[in-house]
Amino acid sequence: MISLKNANRNAWFWMLLLCLLAGGSTSSYASYRADKHPRIVALVDSLNDQASPLIRLDPGKAFTLLTEAEILATQYNYSKGRAVAYLNQAEVLNQRGYSTRALELYYRSMQLSRQNKDVYNVARAEQYISSIKRKGGSFKEAEDLLNHTLGVFSDLKKPIDMVNIQLKLGLLYAEQKNYDKAMAYYNMAYNLSAKIKYPYGQKKSFYNRAILYEEMHKPEDAINYLNKGLVIDSISGDTYGKALTYIELSKVYIHKKQYKEALPYATLAYNKADSCAAMGLVKTAVQLLLNISKASVDKDAIIQWQDELIYVDNLINDRERKQANDFIDALRSQEEQQLKVQQSVLQAEKKAAQQKNLIIVYIGALLCSAMIVVILLYNYKKAQQKNAKLNAQKQQIERQIGMLDKLNREVLSQNQKLEDDNVLKSKLLSIISHDLRKPLANTQSILHLVNAGLVSERETKDLFQQLEAQYGRVMTLTDNMLFWIRGQVSGAPVKKETVNLYETVNHIIDETVMPISEKRLQVRNHLPSELAWVTENETLKIILRNLINNAVKFTPTNGLIAFSADVNDHETHLTITDSGIGISPAMMEHINSENYYTTKGTQNEEGSGFGLMLIRDLLKKQNGRLRINSKPGEGSAFTISFPAVTANLPLVAL
Repeated sequence: MISLKNANRNAWFWMLLLCLLAGGSTSSYASYRADKHPRIVALVDSLNDQASPLIRLDPGKAFTLLTEAEILATQYNYSKGRAVAYLNQAEVLNQRGYSTRALELYYRSMQLSRQNKDVYNVARAEQYISSIKRKGGSFKEAEDLLNHTLGVFSDLKKPIDMVNIQLKLGLLYAEQKNYDKAMAYYNMAYNLSAKIKYPYGQKKSFYNRAILYEEMHKPEDAINYLNKGLVIDSISGDTYGKALTYIELSKVYIHKKQYKEALPYATLAYNKADSCAAMGLVKTAVQLLLNISKASVDKDAIIQWQDELIYVDNLINDRERKQANDFIDALRSQEEQQLKVQQSVLQAEKKAAQQKNLIIVYIGALLCSAMIVVILLYNYKKAQQKNAKLNAQKQQIERQIGMLDKLNREVLSQNQKLEDDNVLKSKLLSIISHDLRKPLANTQSILHLVNAGLVSERETKDLFQQLEAQYGRVMTLTDNMLFWIRGQVSGAPVKKETVNLYETVNHIIDETVMPISEKRLQVRNHLPSELAWVTENETLKIILRNLINNAVKFTPTNGLIAFSADVNDHETHLTITDSGIGISPAMMEHINSENYYTTKGTQNEEGSGFGLMLIRDLLKKQNGRLRINSKPGEGSAFTISFPAVTANLPLVAL
């Protein structure tokens, strides 16, 4: 038998080998620490810096750069770079209207910054969160965040950031009509900006005070501060700031009905905005010039600025569509890259776990051999402890395998979501290219005919009536599309309130009075005057507006449209009935399949079926349903139904 001394020596040898192998895996992980890769740290910081100025100019490109920074920072455990990337990503999402997703990233950035003891970036995240809270109406929470942030920036001796917070506090109090507090913060911002020679802060305090005086109906004070801000813009060469100030000066004079004084400022605003390619400001300036021309009854100028407004709208739409597509592509790319990184991490962990398991099994076998040699030194309890440890590691490996399977299912779900996004994008592009582009092309043709003097005065009047009708249909379709898209992507909670259904229907009838009068239709509201629903007001208006537009479109001259309601213990039904041309079986099949299609009304009014698609989508989200009864030549009845809240009251939830 081997001596006790040799047995102890063999046991210590195998224990040392096990420690060395375990230490090797630890050093492998440590090699990915950020402090061992200064070039990666510099690259992440550079990507974040490059993305910052592009957040407003090119959000798609900015998001792509930030995604690359986030992935690199994650791979090399550079938590500060990841926190800044999250902060900037949230700013891009907030700018594009994804406030819920933005809020999640702001809190994630704040958590990482707190772990890094990065007080400055924690305060920046709180500053951005306060803006979302303010827009959501949580003024007290926004105020507390801004005051805390102001104290942090003061302790850190960041005067420029302090000025920006003071301006935000001024805006917060201005929204609450607390003009004295708002003015006090604007004064503080100006004094600190003057002390540190920060021209933008001085100019912004003047500009905000001018807007405040406009709200207080003090136009002369507003003009005075706008001119002071204009001096600073001229000195600093801020063309965008000049355009913004000229717009406000023109608005003040328009409110005073001093159109001669308003005209040169609107013209200057147009020229400055155009020179710096600020298309949003160009559109505002053109609208001001069009309003001035209408007030001055200058027909040539009206035609000129209407043409320019259409041209600018087309440019803005093209740019926004491109930016939207780029941004959607950037979001999709981020999701794909994040999934790939997660997959690779889990696969690497699984592989490492398998290798570790093999090593443990191999070493365990060797240790068992050693244990036989030193059987007198180790008891059965030690063997049990070793087996328990191996079982725990095996269970851990099984859990990691389960996590990988779950991730694969999530990848399949994300792929399906991406395919659905592509279908949605194709459908929207089809509607935009057909039902929006065609009326705009017709509008351009009509305007060219009128401007070239190729039609008589009577024909001109008829053409303008056609133009007005086309714009009404385009605006209705555009409102429907924007409302639907917002519901698809915003994720914002629905704000419900008690809405009087009788009054709402009367309001919608008043909105549609022109096409109703043109067809000499009778519209009757038979709803009980006390009937009310608990609903989101804009959702209800969109549904009713689309229903009455359909009824007007497919009802011939001198026809009848009627609203009625039926309330029972289980459901509430609202029905709009028309004496129109009815719906053929083939068209009903299109409607029930929720496909996009094109049809004509009784006076060749164009329709796409998008309104009914939107109605069904909105009703589905509110546990409601739409039922259609129609016979060709006998009219149609559209009924929307919702579960009743109580058995005896007419108040129901939508």
